[in-house]
Amino acid sequence: MSSAKTERLINLTMALLASRRFMTKSEIFRRVAGYSGNQETKERMFERDKDDLRSLGIEIEVGGHDPLFEDEPGYRITPEAYQLPASQFNAHELGLIATALGLWRESEFEDTSHSVSRRFQSIGVTPQEPEGLTLGEVSIDETGLVEIADALADRQGIRFEYRKSGSQDAEMRRVNPMGLSAWKGSWYLVAEDLERGDIRAFKLSRFVSGIERIGKIANYEIPEDFDVRDYLIMFSRGELNAVIDVRKNQGGALRSQAITVEQQDEEWDRLTVQFNDETEFLREILWLTDAAKIVEPESLRIKVVSALTTLEARYV
Repeated sequence: MSSAKTERLINLTMALLASRRFMTKSEIFRRVAGYSGNQETKERMFERDKDDLRSLGIEIEVGGHDPLFEDEPGYRITPEAYQLPASQFNAHELGLIATALGLWRESEFEDTSHSVSRRFQSIGVTPQEPEGLTLGEVSIDETGLVEIADALADRQGIRFEYRKSGSQDAEMRRVNPMGLSAWKGSWYLVAEDLERGDIRAFKLSRFVSGIERIGKIANYEIPEDFDVRDYLIMFSRGELNAVIDVRKNQGGALRSQAITVEQQDEEWDRLTVQFNDETEFLREILWLTDAAKIVEPESLRIKVVSALTTLEARYV
């Protein structure tokens, strides 16, 4: 599914949820972004969108403004039908949700995390921590994630200072955001670079400034067939391999990046992981402390040992 269609489905869902009355198709085509072309084309798009939403379990009601007259049918989604009652989750399922919420704290989603946590308390169910699930550091608090998403929704350009991999200097970039994606544990912005005249991918952890909007709202369009994943492949170039022994039930984020996992014994698994930013990869290994051992390359193992020795001398 293209990002443009995904965005249209989200827009449609939000519009039907927000409406207090049934919305006719003509109102939907006029108010919901993403419906273009002639009437027949928009009709086909809408019928497919309804089927897609229903396949996701989203119930769409059909009705009219006045039951006494045969006016044009309208559509809406009631909050009651859309919400998933928290009281229907058992303690283990709530535990999985609570674990995810824990990753949101100290991030731009902190308010959402606390809101859902209070909801858990109100229904009198205590989340049960999942056994054998240990989460390392997950980078959610990326620079400007929410600001970029807002600019993307408004189709408005942004500018920011960016440090390329292997460089100590930052450059000012002016771009039109086209897509956001989490990939291999990090967030990426795919955007049209206005200075260079092509589409590029930017790793959010390399932003060294805030996000500033530029230009007008609705200043550009995103092609219907645009797929953000097509542009993330550039971050696979020049990747290095590392072989790491990781304790069982540890290093979940690292395991998600592994291209192979081999059982060594009852305590350890051997992972082969690709990386292209040694500094960030080193930080991820250090987070696991004694739950990870570098097998190769030797240069990375030496740096891990050196970093641990420095930490020990400083704090022990």
